[in-house]
Amino acid sequence: MASGPGTRCDVLIFSASYGAGHYQVSNALATAIKQQRPDWNVEICDFLNYINPFFKQTLLFGYHQVIKHFSTGYKWFYEATRHLPPDSRWQRMLNRIGRQKLLEAIYSRSPSVIVCTFPNPAGVISYLKSRGYINTPLVTVITDVAFHSQWIHPYVDAYILAADVVAKYLKRKGIPPSRLYVTGLPLRQEFMAPCHDPSIWERYGLRRDLFTLLMMGGGCGLLSDMEDICESLAKLDLPMQAIAVTGTNYALAKRLEDISQHSKIPLRVLGYVDNIAELMEISDLLLTKAGGVTVFEALAKKLPMLIYKPLPGHERSNARFLVRYKVAVQVDDEEEVVKTIIDCINDPSILKSMAQAMEPISKPFAARDAANIIVQMAENYRNGSQQPNLFIS
Repeated sequence: MASGPGTRCDVLIFSASYGAGHYQVSNALATAIKQQRPDWNVEICDFLNYINPFFKQTLLFGYHQVIKHFSTGYKWFYEATRHLPPDSRWQRMLNRIGRQKLLEAIYSRSPSVIVCTFPNPAGVISYLKSRGYINTPLVTVITDVAFHSQWIHPYVDAYILAADVVAKYLKRKGIPPSRLYVTGLPLRQEFMAPCHDPSIWERYGLRRDLFTLLMMGGGCGLLSDMEDICESLAKLDLPMQAIAVTGTNYALAKRLEDISQHSKIPLRVLGYVDNIAELMEISDLLLTKAGGVTVFEALAKKLPMLIYKPLPGHERSNARFLVRYKVAVQVDDEEEVVKTIIDCINDPSILKSMAQAMEPISKPFAARDAANIIVQMAENYRNGSQQPNLFIS
């Protein structure tokens, strides 16, 4: 839903190509906004395209390498910056990144509202507002159940939040309640209602009568030890089948395909797919690392979760949230993973209990509700009034 550079747009969304989640949320919002206002132009821009190309590639490469090989370093950085105030030296430095090009992009498009699904552009735009360069309403969509100061900026007009616990934290940080909207995390349309085609079983060579385990590690296929877990399951004679979604991790997909050749259980290896909603509907248990979009998609489909080695920082915050609400089990080693899967096969009440506990925190219509807020802010801005006069809880 992008338009050409310089084309005026009604809603300008800034995301970032770190993983797939931020863009999935952006696309879900763009679709929901277009459903409400078909004649509006909604544009999604990658914030990283507004910074130095060498710096962009360095950041992307460094991010993936740290996540894969040095999660302790990521944890240190996350915790060290977690409570920094918006006027800290570090935040002021971040707010300079891409500032001029971002301002030019905003001037050329003249949006009625700006939405950020990534924290850095929200900080830059908040700074531009503080200096009087723009007065466009700014909406920040926090994509995890996480508490990090990087998301908090003084000139954000509204926060779209995944859960009440995030709103409580922001209130303690001094954010006025009138700016907080707990809609849930905006998801694609197929998570609002049942969507799977009955032919999916035949398409993937799956059996309806077997316990189905879905394994996901995000768009980059970064679930720790997925290969070892599949190898362990492949040796067992269990009444189950497994689906492994490896995203863009082609090397992992090849290794899992090799395992599937001698596996005692049916193992279907998929790369990057666009029918996750279908796969979740036909699965009994999701094994994942607690990425924000993935876990809220599972909540929307009432799919119980087994959380394994979530990344430090935002994913561990997501995992704590899920475990506290008893909609997931978190384990720390491969043997526990296998044991928990066997327990769920032998005792279906475990999964039934988790699925029932999801009801209060499952928000499948989050994209629609968030779009309502964004549309009204844009229209109020055009009419000279900035604050939306509605409340979502």
